[in-house]
Amino acid sequence: MYDLRQKRILFTGELNSLTRKQAQQLARSLGAIPVNNPAKTVDYLVVGNISKSFDHELTTKKLKYAQVHLIPLLNEHAFLTWCASRMTFLRDRIN
Repeated sequence: MYDLRQKRILFTGELNSLTRKQAQQLARSLGAIPVNNPAKTVDYLVVGNISKSFDHELTTKKLKYAQVHLIPLLNEHAFLTWCASRMTFLRDRIN
C-alpha cells in the first residue's frame, strides 16, 4: 500500500463522500500535504468524478498535467482507504 504521509497530493473532480475542502483537511490531519495547483512536486493526484457536457472530453487540466508528468493517480476509494488505515494506526498507537 502507498503512504501519503509527507506527500503532496492534489484533488481533481468531484468527490462523492467529502467536499474538496473536507478532503484536504482530512489529508492534512493525517500527515499528507494537500496542494491546490499542479506542479512537478505533486506526488499523487486524487481523481473524483469528472462530469462535462456531452461534447467535451472527460478530463481536467490537472488530470492532463498528471498524465504528462507521470504523477500517480488515486481514486476516491483508494484515498479513503489510506485515511481509514492511517486513522486505525494512530488510534492503536494511542491505546
